[in-house]
Amino acid sequence: MSNGAKGGLTVVAIVAAAILALGWLIFDGSTTWPRTIHFRLTLVVDTPEGERSGSSVVQIKIRFPGFLMEAVGSITTAVLGEATMVDLGPRGLLFALLVSEKDLSEGRTGPYPLPFSSDDYRGKYPNNDGSNAQTASFFDELNRVKPKAEILLNDLPMLVRFRDPKDQTSIERVDPSDLSASFGSGVKLKRATVEITDDPVTKTIGARLPWLAKDMYAPRLLTTPPNWGLRPLSETPLVYLLTYDNFRSLYQ
Repeated sequence: MSNGAKGGLTVVAIVAAAILALGWLIFDGSTTWPRTIHFRLTLVVDTPEGERSGSSVVQIKIRFPGFLMEAVGSITTAVLGEATMVDLGPRGLLFALLVSEKDLSEGRTGPYPLPFSSDDYRGKYPNNDGSNAQTASFFDELNRVKPKAEILLNDLPMLVRFRDPKDQTSIERVDPSDLSASFGSGVKLKRATVEITDDPVTKTIGARLPWLAKDMYAPRLLTTPPNWGLRPLSETPLVYLLTYDNFRSLYQ
């Protein structure tokens, strides 16, 4: 190979490397490495038969954009985990989903917001650091302190039940302020808490909802009636907006 050809290949390699490096700087999040947190949601329910509770651990992975894309605010999250389930015996099963009613009604997916503020868990970062570093520091501080907090009724994820857990079409919305309407007199939500933890992600819901395994990525839990696609989102009953991912998310 001639020296000229070798020189041409060298220039091409340098240009290709420069393009790859520029792409990495713009789009890749590794300028701030991803953060992962595990949180446990616990529901405690009072019943005439005694107190019942259930919990599940969910993972959130936060990926950051390259610094040239930081102004766009394109931080992304991936959720791994499942809905929280409370076994109320012969009264049925209560599920707290991976999405809030507000987010669902506005076309957003989960996870539901955690009750922790970056004002309270700032962590440590230089004042001139960008929003990526500040967000990363917030999650680092959550992992360090592992706080626990109660969730107000208005901030709860969506609650549902099934008349028959083997049949997803038997789903019903549950009013968090009136569990007795769904489960009988004397049933009341006593407490809901979230805490940051190192415990592994919960993987038990499939045993109680066998239809989840039959079609892992069904776009909707229920088939909407004809012509409902013409209705405004605000007029669509929330149960028709639910997907399998609201019960068990496999994204990592």
